[in-house]
Amino acid sequence: MSPVNAEINIMGNSLKDQLLKKGLVTKKQVNKALNEKRASRSKKGNKEAGEDDEVQKKVQQAREKQAAHVRELNRQKNETAREKEIQDQIRQIINKNVIEMEGDISFHFVDNKKIKKLFVSKKIAEDLSKGRMGVVRENERYSVVPAKAAIQIQDRKAECVILLNTPETKDSDPDDPYSEFPIPDDLEW
Repeated sequence: MSPVNAEINIMGNSLKDQLLKKGLVTKKQVNKALNEKRASRSKKGNKEAGEDDEVQKKVQQAREKQAAHVRELNRQKNETAREKEIQDQIRQIINKNVIEMEGDISFHFVDNKKIKKLFVSKKIAEDLSKGRMGVVRENERYSVVPAKAAIQIQDRKAECVILLNTPETKDSDPDDPYSEFPIPDDLEW
């Protein structure tokens, strides 16, 4: 075989084959080197995979945290929109059902542990005491509305209804010794 062909033949073989042919290494040494190489690759791969897993966990936690933050912002936004919608409904009910309170009789009621008074007519004062009308508050303004409207407002936001008496029933207590003595309508406190 010519030297050029021998050189081409050597180049065509792998390094391990070349070393084996020249007698520089034994088959046992080649196998040992291959095993060490595989082991170092798998350790490196596991180390990188472990780092990738850790990075993936951090990325996932960041995504979950961001999603939770977005959900909280959306909940607050929806809550604010719902509160505004309720306030608009209450304002609309009051404006539609408000009763003019012009009168000279002072009607007293309690709001936040403070006694307040409105000047109303005798008919409105009677209807307020018998539960046919109610006093509602929108912001700092008091209005008198029919009981039906006060109940609608109470269903939406109870703290807006300041006074809504329950209608009197004739047979409230059969054993009441004073049941035959009605309270006069013109009694003022």
